[in-house]
Amino acid sequence: MAHDILIVGAGAAGLFAARELAQAGRKVFIVEARNRIGGRIYPLPESEFGYPAQGGAEFIHGEAAISREILKTAGATFEHSGEWWSTFDGEPRSDESPTPHNESLEEKLKALKEDMPIAAFFDHYLGEPKYARLRDYIFRRVEGYDAADPARFSAFALREQIFGEGGWGDLMAKEGYTLLLQALERDWAKSGVEIILNREVRRIELGARCVKLTCADRSIFEASQALLTVPLPILAKIEFKPALPEKREAANGIGFGTVIKILLRFKDRWWVKARGRDFSRMSFVFSKETVPTWWTQYPEPHATLTGWVAGPKAQRLSNLSEAELLERALASLANIFQVEVERLRGELLVGRVVNWTEEPFTFGAYSYPTPQTKAAVEELLKPVDGRLFFAGEALYHGETGTVEAALSSGRDAAKRMLGR
Repeated sequence: MAHDILIVGAGAAGLFAARELAQAGRKVFIVEARNRIGGRIYPLPESEFGYPAQGGAEFIHGEAAISREILKTAGATFEHSGEWWSTFDGEPRSDESPTPHNESLEEKLKALKEDMPIAAFFDHYLGEPKYARLRDYIFRRVEGYDAADPARFSAFALREQIFGEGGWGDLMAKEGYTLLLQALERDWAKSGVEIILNREVRRIELGARCVKLTCADRSIFEASQALLTVPLPILAKIEFKPALPEKREAANGIGFGTVIKILLRFKDRWWVKARGRDFSRMSFVFSKETVPTWWTQYPEPHATLTGWVAGPKAQRLSNLSEAELLERALASLANIFQVEVERLRGELLVGRVVNWTEEPFTFGAYSYPTPQTKAAVEELLKPVDGRLFFAGEALYHGETGTVEAALSSGRDAAKRMLGR
């Protein structure tokens, strides 16, 4: 047999697992459906935006020990964000005023004994009209940050986010995640890892002695073990033999969010003095517009604004064309900063829409926890016959939906495959 291990997917989890397995002496072959490595890490051409813009993952959340170490060793420059603004009531504010009844939210969440979706939690415990503003704030957070549907998002997960030891991470690498991909590629190339692109795996068959992968172009690969690292929605697209209904059911128990990311490069940083305010140190602005969240590259002086629509809002917009989404984005900025949309069209140099919901090898953005997630993850982490293993950001025992979660999951999967 030509290979010891086949890895399906060249995202962060697959690449890191390949490195760990190869350094342990295993002969590893990666099969990737896209024409590039990285998965939901998606570096855009530097010539397009004037810096290493990111169409996918961009921020470093939490401690992220593995991510930071790889990036630091690769020479990355870490930068913190500047000011956060909001225009929820129409008036720009440097931070959102305290939400009333936070103490009620804390009391009810901490007293909760059985997990439930956060929408059901509010209906049951905080359904009175006086809690409407609090509900609106929490739902915006769940939809915008977690890319989640409040009707499915775990109340226990929200409790951990708000009152746990973690928290929002606003760190980014000036060079983006490009350096991380390059570092992983160098490491596994030295260890003899092979990779083939443009091969979409359609069928996985567990035979008597091997795992056989059949791709859309009818090419076949075999190995004694396989590691499947594709995003959760892709599991439903793969035929398993024998059928693995318990794995499919488990995958359905984990939430998977939707995101549309819009990058707009302008002739200059026109927003710096908009509305008679000083936005020169602005990193984020949050609003109730169609494209509600925007960020700059502060402290870097790039004239690019990145728009973010997530959760159910992104799902509702997902069928629009790129031109239509760009128009919605410009209209949102015009309302936020009170400038003429015609002026923004004249200032625009490059517009790029990355609609992850429609991306055929992802069909979404990243996972989020539901009340069923813990049991679902435990099921997916169980190997099939000691030969088929699963990994990915959704299967990390910690904050999912991040590059760090994917790297950690890939590392842990490699350990399981090596029998450690």
